[in-house]
Amino acid sequence: MIRGLVLLCALYFLALTSYSVNAMTNEQRAVIREHFEKLGIECIGDNPITEQDINDLRAKNVPSGPAAPCFLACVLKKCGVMDDHGMLKSETALDLARKVFDDEEELKIIADYLHSCHTVNSEAVSDGEKGCERAISAYKCMKENAPKFGIDV
Repeated sequence: MIRGLVLLCALYFLALTSYSVNAMTNEQRAVIREHFEKLGIECIGDNPITEQDINDLRAKNVPSGPAAPCFLACVLKKCGVMDDHGMLKSETALDLARKVFDDEEELKIIADYLHSCHTVNSEAVSDGEKGCERAISAYKCMKENAPKFGIDV
């Protein structure tokens, strides 16, 4: 269970999407999904997303409701891959991934994937440290880049 939780935070958005490196078991995926749903329940109070947003996230689509960006930022902050200034921390995610994966080739894929959207942190956003705009931008980028790294979204 601990391995699954570490992986959850290590691979931001991958529980919202679906990580498919060979080392990931169905049990780990279930633990991640369950934990992300728990974080979602914690975040939905301050960021009430619509049923359509929930369905979109479960279907691995970009949610379009007005509260969806802040909901994603909340989840990312709670799992530790977005800091209090609304910036993504891919190095922290990679450090956590190293605790789960031993295979250097898999870690290289994960590192490349995590770094594939590093420009998100340099994008101008209007919501400052809230991180909402950056969270949705990162979600879109990671979803778009996933197939390049063999990640099933």
